[in-house]
Parts: sequence; C-alpha cells; structure tokens
Amino acid sequence: MSDLRVLGGGAEAFGAILRNIANARNRIEIHAFLWCDDNTGNKLATALLEAAERDVTVIIHKDRVAAVYELSGGNNQSFFHKEAKRGEKFAAWVLERTYLGKDKERKARKRQRPNALVDQLVAHPNVTVAHDDKRFDHSKMFIFDEEILVLGSMGIGDDHHDEWIDMMIELTGAHHVERLAQRMAGEVEFDSTRRVDFLLHNQRAHEKKTCPMLSERLNLIESAETSVVIEMAYLGDPRFTKALIGAVNRGVAVTLVTGRDVNVLRSLGRATLAKILKSTGAPEHLCIILHPRMVHAKMVVVDGRYSDVGSANFTKLSHGVYDEVNVYIDDEELAQALTEHAFSHREDGEVVQGPLSYKKWVSQVERATVAYQSRNGA
Repeated sequence: MSDLRVLGGGAEAFGAILRNIANARNRIEIHAFLWCDDNTGNKLATALLEAAERDVTVIIHKDRVAAVYELSGGNNQSFFHKEAKRGEKFAAWVLERTYLGKDKERKARKRQRPNALVDQLVAHPNVTVAHDDKRFDHSKMFIFDEEILVLGSMGIGDDHHDEWIDMMIELTGAHHVERLAQRMAGEVEFDSTRRVDFLLHNQRAHEKKTCPMLSERLNLIESAETSVVIEMAYLGDPRFTKALIGAVNRGVAVTLVTGRDVNVLRSLGRATLAKILKSTGAPEHLCIILHPRMVHAKMVVVDGRYSDVGSANFTKLSHGVYDEVNVYIDDEELAQALTEHAFSHREDGEVVQGPLSYKKWVSQVERATVAYQSRNGA
C-alpha cells in the first residue's frame, strides 16, 4: 500500500495538502466545490500564492454552484464569489431558514468582506482561476506535479478542518494521475480487475442522461458477500436504498455511519434509514450509527477488500447531475484502514435501536427538490 495513503479529514488531510503544495516544483491543479473565506481557505490560498511566486503553475477550477453553501454555512464568507447573485442569496436564505432557523448574528455577517489575498491570487501570472461558471463539478481533487493525487470528500473551509468527518486518499505515482486523465477524457473504460481505477461522472466525456459510475457503485454493494461498511453524508437515491436492503436481507453485515443532523437533506436521509430498518426488520447484522458531528465522507468498503472513496453521495444529484470523482481500490490493507476509520466513530455515535423519527412532509419536499434538480440526470 506504499502508493496509497488514507489521510482522513481535518488537520491531517489539510496538513498533507499544504506539504504537497510546499514541495511542488512545476504544477498544481485543484478542483474545488466549496472554498470559504476563513482561516483554512486563506491558509491554502497563501500557500498557493507562495508556490506561484517560485514559478509553480497553479490551475484552480472552482464551481460557482457552491456559492450558495458558502453563503449559508460556516462563516457565510465565500472566498471567490464576493458578488453574490440574487438567486444565490435567495437559495442561501432558504437553506438557512430550513436547516438553521433564524440567526441575527448570521444575518449580520452575511455581507461579503473584501479580501486582498483573493485579488492577488487571481491576478498572479502563474495562476489561472476558473470560478465564474456553474460547472456542476462536485469533485474535490488536488494534483501535484502530475505525480501525486489527493481526492475525496473534503471542502476548503474551517468546518471541514475543525469539525466535520471527511475522507481523503493520497495516491502517489504518475500512472495514477495518467489513468485519471484518461478516464476523465473518456479514453478508457472502468476496469474492475485493476488494483486502482476511477469511478466518475463527467459531463464533457459522458453522454447526457448517463452515469457510468452508478452501475459500478451499485454492483459493488450487490456483489457483497460478507460485509459492507459505509460512511456517507447524504442519502435518498432509492437505487442505493434497494441495494443496501438487499445486502442486509441476504445476510451481509452492513454498518452505516452518517450524521445525526446533516446540514441538508436531513429528513430525506432519516426517511431512507427508516425504510432500511423497516424493510429488513433491523437484524443484528445491520448497524446504523448517527454521529453528533457532520459526517461528510463518501466511503464504501466491501468484504474487507474493495473500497469506493470520493465525492459522490448516495443521491441522484451525484449520479448524472454533478461531475464526481471516486477512486476504486482493491487492497485489503487500505480497506482495513478505512474500516477502522468508520468503526472509530461508534463510541461517540448513537446506534439506532428502534424506529427512526423524521418529518415526513419535509422529506417529501426534499425528495421532490432533488428529483427536480436531477430531471436531466441519469
């Protein structure tokens, strides 16, 4: 496993990213969904500016879709999107009222503060920033000198650094970076016989209303023989719900860790868990854990051998709407490390013993909203 490393999330993962930036010699490429103007966001930007000063080429792909989440969460400060559009402000207001309630302090700090660091980064001749368009790129990736790849679930912000449970993987070797580029360009198909390959949806490479990663992720769960271990932020795609129910019903030990109070799609997630419990009869080999911290990881481990880690949730938005990048790994040592990461959250989490309550009408609204947003997806 020398070319693969589990970084997890928070300070450890950000520390590894900062070290890679400091060591970069030629080129850094970043795909970022969320980037907040806070301590973490500014620390990363400062490191990139320093790299640019030593003639490293820095390329940043920043999706404007996430501006809504930057305005409604964390410290309400977006790093790149200082001029929020009316629709973005309204969507942020809806998210806040739905999931956070009234908060006068939050309302007062929503005005975007200027940041000279943003201007310096965007204006630097060695830096290219694409941040004005809604590209629906939900991936979280860092590529260093075409030799090191870091990907997973972690956004750029203090919430991810200090509070949330995320999962990032580091892959070392130019062959991994080259394989990802081939997959993203649509030049090669996914190959489950490889030790490492990439599961993805890419609007520029895949036909509209198709999502190749969907069938492969479902196949992974449906082929499970002994165990499925999951840490997942958002639930609600009935295809994954059916696959998990099927796994439990054929005797597979299923452990699912998610947040007790997720920041969006909260009732839909709880409704999904309630359906799994009811449809399976909640046997002993099904363990659902609700963690008090926000679980933002997107991770699946099957039979202690096969791992699926990246940016894609168990929602329809992740399978046909957003661009997503996950890594598929056939490696028992790495699978064990990921499993230990998930099981480490048992002590602080609540094991669901009986029926799970949720607001049915809210879950229906959330389901309808996702269905509308996903109408052109797979």
